[in-house]
Amino acid sequence: MTKTGSPLRVYTLDDLPAEVVAVTFAKTSRSPDSFEEIARELSESESSRFHEKWVVGYGHSSVAEHAVLSIAIENISILGAKVVEENRLSSFTEKSTRYQVMSPDNFYTPPVFADGDAGELYRETVSTLYRTYDRLRPKALAWCESAYGDPEWRKAGLNPKGKACDAVRGLLPAAAKTNLGWTVNARSLRHGIVKMASSPLAEMRELAGVLTGAGLAKVPTLLKYVDRSPYLDGWEERVGGAVGSGGPVASEPAGGPSTRLVEYDADGETRVAAAMLFRAGDLSYERARERAERMTPAERARLIAAAVEGMTEHELPVREFEETGYTFEIVCDFGAYRDIQRHRMATQTQQLLGCTLGRTVPDDARAAGVAGEMEEALDTARERWERLAQIDPAHAQYAVPLAYHKRFLMTINARSAFHLVRLRSKVQGHESYRRIACEMKREIEKVHPGIGALIPVDDTKSPAELIAGVAGA
Repeated sequence: MTKTGSPLRVYTLDDLPAEVVAVTFAKTSRSPDSFEEIARELSESESSRFHEKWVVGYGHSSVAEHAVLSIAIENISILGAKVVEENRLSSFTEKSTRYQVMSPDNFYTPPVFADGDAGELYRETVSTLYRTYDRLRPKALAWCESAYGDPEWRKAGLNPKGKACDAVRGLLPAAAKTNLGWTVNARSLRHGIVKMASSPLAEMRELAGVLTGAGLAKVPTLLKYVDRSPYLDGWEERVGGAVGSGGPVASEPAGGPSTRLVEYDADGETRVAAAMLFRAGDLSYERARERAERMTPAERARLIAAAVEGMTEHELPVREFEETGYTFEIVCDFGAYRDIQRHRMATQTQQLLGCTLGRTVPDDARAAGVAGEMEEALDTARERWERLAQIDPAHAQYAVPLAYHKRFLMTINARSAFHLVRLRSKVQGHESYRRIACEMKREIEKVHPGIGALIPVDDTKSPAELIAGVAGA
């Protein structure tokens, strides 16, 4: 076969400063030279001047996306890690509460609870939780080794040590320190730092300063203007105070763990079908939409099913599934939230973490005979949290155990729902987020059966349910 033009080349720009890489990629739009030739002509000072003019001066901030940093954050609280992980265009890896035993001496203390009676109350709250965690974990491990030590369970990916840590992780406070690996581009890093600098949490404001210092060493020009944002600072108070005669925004109890579909597109399947007809044919969108509307529900279901035919478990459906979405109100234990929150191709709306919405104690903890002691410790933590919350509700979050429920909204498109449900429903996962994934599929299937029926789910019984069934037989 005759080949024309220049040959394909693929290579990395190793050992170059991040700001130089960003300018190299930016200049290719107007330079005929290769990337490596462009890079050879650049110095760090020239790159800095380029960013000063184009990124800072003229606002071409997309250039900053080519400057990528891998940031190691050690000894940040679990609560703080969740704030960092709200940044969408990033990649994260966090220390696991399943595969690592958390140290009782390594937890965050906010300045407001550093001294005096409040400090003593805070430290005793956290210490009681850790003491119970350390005392009950061996009991849970002994039961899990007998229950999950069979080679068949291990073959399925179930590890007794991990299951034992899962059983008692609800005792860990949100103050427990963890480690976080963060890969992020300079544009998203700047946005994240501004949000942290504007946070009501002292830990986040401190982290913003530390991140700025570390980032300036790598991208000194691209991290200008990372000060606190007057717009973000105090946003909740302004909105809460704007409700008028209805009074302040009040708390509302929840009835337990739940995953409720609260908003969706009634014509979502039609929109998805229209997008598929548009892509597969030569129609204007109006004609494709008209054709999709004329189809019967069964015909649309066949069309949508054809769009996932041949898809493997490692693939996502085509992007036309992004044409419709769903808003869920989720109430789950904070431990499960840590895993669900990592699905950042979604819009998530938070409420403060507290102890007013109930709690979840895993089935394995009950089967292992440690649930009673867990609940006693959780009761004590709630009582103490209530006293701390009267002093500072934002910082009282650190004293909340992972077993207590958090309520949040998640708006997710159908394509991302495929990924979340398939991943989080697997039998190896924790029972709390498995329940959320299965309920998501059921809720979608109620309103969009042509889409919901196709979402892969592992809705087999949990190992604890299976073991309980065998024991009761």
